[in-house]
Amino acid sequence: MFEYPDGVVEQITVPYLITHGANDCQIPVDDAHRSYEQGTASPKRELQIFTEHEGGAEHVNSDGSPTPPGSTADWVAETFATATA
Repeated sequence: MFEYPDGVVEQITVPYLITHGANDCQIPVDDAHRSYEQGTASPKRELQIFTEHEGGAEHVNSDGSPTPPGSTADWVAETFATATA
């Protein structure tokens, strides 16, 4: 059984993106919200929960749906563009 790593996320001091499937039966979606809430030391954090309609709603995208086009790549591009500007 997975135990949530309390005390770890609070130490992240760089931008980070959390992606999670709304129907993930391996790791509860509450853990994604918890990670987001605890990440207060990060200068930029974002939580994306993918639904069945968007694709990628299951654990590790096991539903075979493509994740929303470019969402992660867009976040990385935006984050690094801001960091280097």
